[in-house]
Amino acid sequence: MLHTEVLLTQISLNPSLSSNPLSASSKAKLATMQSPVRVQQFILGRMLLAQAATRVLGFDYAVADIEEGEFFPYLSKAAHLHASISHSGDSLGVTVNAERVGLDIESCRPKANIAKLAAFALHQDEASWVNAVAAESQERFYLLWTLREAAFKAGIRDQVIRGSSLIIDGHIKLAWHWGSAREPLYRASIACRAPCTMVLIHKTHL
Repeated sequence: MLHTEVLLTQISLNPSLSSNPLSASSKAKLATMQSPVRVQQFILGRMLLAQAATRVLGFDYAVADIEEGEFFPYLSKAAHLHASISHSGDSLGVTVNAERVGLDIESCRPKANIAKLAAFALHQDEASWVNAVAAESQERFYLLWTLREAAFKAGIRDQVIRGSSLIIDGHIKLAWHWGSAREPLYRASIACRAPCTMVLIHKTHL
């Protein structure tokens, strides 16, 4: 069983971050960003990834040893580990594991048009499940949305992009493993091909 730690923080709690510790490839990517908020998210994400890698490896992992891939950052000095990062609103989370684990975080802002949104964004069976109980529609939508995003990041894509439903006979039935937790402001979900558990570890100031 894969014990998956997800490190979480609030972006607003870390307002002044230096880019000095970043790798050359991270600094190059950072230089293309104009939004101060995006810059802060980017630096904070790499710093949090280094902390997650340190917890897994048992020794200090340097932010400078996080490189930028085509789509995702990777740990150049620990190539056997897989990193995943996600942010939404004021929340940012990362996870580092020996297995490929996808992480998705979504701010759970109430949506007035949840029925139309579910019908547009989800499989028909999923939309029916979301809208079956009005009091639970928001929570059901964010659960399915984060599971789909997490699975995509984990490389588990057949069931989430080829028209398949995550809901069968009114229940979530997946060919992969997952975990999900609802926090006051957001939902965090993971997906993995291997059996896994998820624990959330909250960090304040980095």
